[in-house]
Amino acid sequence: MNVAAGAATPIRRPWPRVDFWGAVTVGALGVFVLLLVYPLLRLFAASLSGEDGAVATVLHTYGEFFTRRYYYETLVNSLVVSALATVLATLLGAPLAWFVNRFDIPGKLLVRALIVLTFVSPPFIGAYAWILLLGRNGVITGWLAQLGLALPPIYGVNGVVLVFTLQALPFVFLMVSAGLKTVDQSVEDAAINLGRRPSVVALTVIAPLIVPSLATGALLVFVTSLSDFGTPMIIGESFRVLASQIYTEFVNEHGGNPVVASALSLILLAITVGALLWQRAWVRKRSFGQETVRPLAVRSLSRGGRIAATVYVYALVLAASLPIVTIVVSSFLKARGPLITGEFTLEGYANALRLPHALFNTVMLSTVSTILCVAAGALAGYVVARRRGRLVDTLDAFSMVPYAVAGVVMGIAMAVAFGGKPFYLGGTVAILVAVYFIRRLPYSIRSVAGMLGQMGTQAEEASVNLGVPPGRTFWRVTVPMVTPALLSGALLTFATIAREFSSTVILYSGATRTLPVEVFAQVLQGNFASASVVGTVLIAVSLVPIVILFRFMARDEDVLL
Repeated sequence: MNVAAGAATPIRRPWPRVDFWGAVTVGALGVFVLLLVYPLLRLFAASLSGEDGAVATVLHTYGEFFTRRYYYETLVNSLVVSALATVLATLLGAPLAWFVNRFDIPGKLLVRALIVLTFVSPPFIGAYAWILLLGRNGVITGWLAQLGLALPPIYGVNGVVLVFTLQALPFVFLMVSAGLKTVDQSVEDAAINLGRRPSVVALTVIAPLIVPSLATGALLVFVTSLSDFGTPMIIGESFRVLASQIYTEFVNEHGGNPVVASALSLILLAITVGALLWQRAWVRKRSFGQETVRPLAVRSLSRGGRIAATVYVYALVLAASLPIVTIVVSSFLKARGPLITGEFTLEGYANALRLPHALFNTVMLSTVSTILCVAAGALAGYVVARRRGRLVDTLDAFSMVPYAVAGVVMGIAMAVAFGGKPFYLGGTVAILVAVYFIRRLPYSIRSVAGMLGQMGTQAEEASVNLGVPPGRTFWRVTVPMVTPALLSGALLTFATIAREFSSTVILYSGATRTLPVEVFAQVLQGNFASASVVGTVLIAVSLVPIVILFRFMARDEDVLL
């Protein structure tokens, strides 16, 4: 067909070029919306579901919670034990960090290793270890009984506060240690030159500078204690807390109540998020801009002071790590029913028939989730560090939310959102990988963003100017530069996923049972010897990545923050 003379020939316009990093930003936001925002919204909707769907019944569950003592008492109990654990961990952990970082305490490497070991061990393991030691038939209880001595019962609120305090002690130690590294030696020297004694300088000059770090450590203690339901269920007996009530309502053997569990989860979420926002606002007002040229030096103590500080440090650290030692030792001892004898044996490992399957699931799920976290975290971390805009700010904010969402809350949210129609992922590998991925993705994002924030952009800009597309530049230029951050983030992610319990116990099935769930099941059945065997393997699986991180990548405990 001939075209008439003078007729304009239509011009084909190419498709608009899609900005690579813009697409990555939108994709990362989409991941958070799908795996974080959507489940939490579904959880909120579930909490408002009345039995007959009527508007009058929408807030019935919330009203019942605050009017029935059976429910609101759990909140009071949670706040009391979490507050007590926070105060005790802060009062004990701050001097511990001060002595270890400021003075010539012997065996500092051992002290730090024991603290890290306590940090990476699953939270509820300490509960049943203390039962082995101080329970009704405990080792220490028996020794003291022969001497005619008796200790207060370990069960109930006493045991819960004890375990929470010792288990969360590393948070305060690590945060205060990191805060001390930001104080320049010239600050202390100037105060001493003005005639102040070192003890006065510590309280009036250095302490205010590390208040933000101390407050962050206290917040972590409070939030983790408030979110832990394994410890109260194991050692609390009739003492109920909000987190354990959520679990009980959701998995009740007589038929779970997802509406009540969802409402209680939203209350717990509101408290943890509120605590995080309050802490950040409070710390922002008390932060000081500091540039550290010369970190605080290690000082010598008098003979008496050195002995006193050493005794304090080792007594506290050994108390915190004693449950781990107890579990490992008891895994090699013979058991007669629930009682563990002093006879050495390997029967526990030989008879642990469910151990291989749980170990395989743990390693497989941790590996797959870690790979996804590293790949997505590298891209999202680059966006947070290098790009600007409202979408980037939103992504940065979303990446902080998983820190404030308790594992049990996230588990129930994922079960409500994806466990039923139209997804039907309940009990599958997919739903466990999804919850692990979204909960631990911030580790990789923060690790990559932190390292890129200390590096220039010249190499990347040169590559793009030479015609290499942004995506290829990222993989060929940027990724090699941030490989140390990626590896450290991967090792830390693997270690934390391997010991993940709170969300797993909500979402697992018989086919996807993991090591933490197996330990918990054995403890509830009273099989303490079998629990020790599985617990020892779990500790090893969680500890190996940390050892690699410290030994072969020259990192210290600051990487755990």
